[in-house]
Amino acid sequence: MTGRLSVQTCDRHGKGRAMLEFGRRDVMAAMAAGAALGSASSAIARKTNAKPLDFSNQDDRFRAFMQMRGALDERLVIGYCTGAYFGVVDGQMTPLWDVVGVTFARFRRRPDGSYDGVSGEIAHFLDPKTGEAPGRFFNPYTGKTITEPRRNLPPSRILVLPDHGVSPARDMPGATFDHELRAPQVRGDDVWISEINRVTMQPPGGTKPFSYNEVVTMHASLKELQQPGAMRVTCPTSVTITVDWRPWMEMPAGHPGHLLMASTSGGYGVSMDELPETWLKATRQHFPQMLEDPASLIEPLWKTL
Repeated sequence: MTGRLSVQTCDRHGKGRAMLEFGRRDVMAAMAAGAALGSASSAIARKTNAKPLDFSNQDDRFRAFMQMRGALDERLVIGYCTGAYFGVVDGQMTPLWDVVGVTFARFRRRPDGSYDGVSGEIAHFLDPKTGEAPGRFFNPYTGKTITEPRRNLPPSRILVLPDHGVSPARDMPGATFDHELRAPQVRGDDVWISEINRVTMQPPGGTKPFSYNEVVTMHASLKELQQPGAMRVTCPTSVTITVDWRPWMEMPAGHPGHLLMASTSGGYGVSMDELPETWLKATRQHFPQMLEDPASLIEPLWKTL
């Protein structure tokens, strides 16, 4: 026994498969936590005449997760994150640049209760002193000024499963994905759910794999989650990322260390008017069409679902 549970999924056309693993302790903890937290959920529900959430029940956990991370209907869900990137070598942090990213996503429920999703992102690296997105940064490790390629990942399909599994809808050759959802934490009217995502990409040529890891903690009101007819809720987030040196940083081969990103603000389910001014300004300069039609980034892929 490895102490882990595996769930294998494929897309609706049977073309792609992904293996999702959940720690056995985490699954048991989620069930135990749900039972222990049932009294808090019921107390709030009695005050609001809302249906209480039972976090020991898989359907209730999944509903709350989708209300926070996405939506139960097909509306456009906008999320954002601001943060700061640091280089970490031998435990020492060196400030590098700030970042502001905005995601656009839509979800469609399948008959089996899972959700197809499409998500895309527009992000900008910023000068911490000016708040501008110059596209060029000084690398203190090499003493060189480097050019950020200003590329964004293309929109992609994801599959969200009722047991809280999140995976790419199709295989990505050379990539491995590990998704973990921590047991909901409930204190009074506050609910926190944390996602842990680990991605490893094997570049061609047998070089060192590229690693990306993130922890996303979502926060919502239990009262809002339990409101009848609530398709999504207000959801502030915090994000921590560790990732290997970016190729465009031109780091010498084998240079020790990695990048660390710590968020300073963020949330899912916001409006365009609530997005950071730094993102609006940089996007107006480099991707103005996004401000006129926010759904345009993912619409072509969404139409293929």
